[in-house]
Amino acid sequence: FHLAAQTAVTTSLVQPGEDFDINLRGTFNVLEAARLSGELIPVIFASTNKVYGSLPDVAVREDGDHYVPCDSVIQAHGIDEARGLDFCTPYGCSKGAADQYVLDYAKSYGMPTAVLRMSCIYGPRQFGTEDQGWVAHFLLSALTGRPITIYGDGRQVRDILHVSDAVAAYRAVLDRIETTKGQAFNLGGGPENAVSLRRLLSEIRSLTGHELSIRHDGERTGDQPFFVADTRKIKTALGWMAHVSWREGVRDLADWLQRHRLEPRPEAVRYVA
Repeated sequence: FHLAAQTAVTTSLVQPGEDFDINLRGTFNVLEAARLSGELIPVIFASTNKVYGSLPDVAVREDGDHYVPCDSVIQAHGIDEARGLDFCTPYGCSKGAADQYVLDYAKSYGMPTAVLRMSCIYGPRQFGTEDQGWVAHFLLSALTGRPITIYGDGRQVRDILHVSDAVAAYRAVLDRIETTKGQAFNLGGGPENAVSLRRLLSEIRSLTGHELSIRHDGERTGDQPFFVADTRKIKTALGWMAHVSWREGVRDLADWLQRHRLEPRPEAVRYVA
């Protein structure tokens, strides 16, 4: 399982060379090590929804606290693997090119490789930051009294997936590598676990009983107003499905963070539940 990466779009924009070396050259090195071993070593790569770019052609409309796609099929199922790749930002380029190398090593060398294009994974032991791991970052900020910055209007929608369901998907791909090799699968919570930033913040407010300090800034480069993974391909191929609902999963992460978070909540800050 090749999970090592430079994980932040923001960092890639500041240090594109380092992003290239870690994400693309690093993945190439992993593939070459596997190939030169002379063994058929499976390589399952953690790719990203960013390989589809900012999705400028996916028209959306406002619906209260979230965006809804105008296309009825995308609204019902999400973005599928048939969509053309459209790399955006150095991070999208490095991960996307690595994604294609992994798939090509199955074609060119017959290696058992596969790709999982992940949406937003979250769960225990994730200490998220503003740049990566936003579900954990929002919860950590709420629990420690730190302000939260929203880039854009907060109606952006993502399908969040609990780490236990992500692990199950990776293991299922490995267990069936003879049939999954050479393929890319979208991996996310699907429409059932789609949530906007605004809705998640409202849930966190109710869950923690803390009023949140929220400020807004401009939209970030390459941000997708709406991304929900169409998971029908991986469901059909492996019988996989997400079992942890997003509200249950966020509660699970909040409980873990309250037991293990690194910083106490500032005594001087008072909130009204």
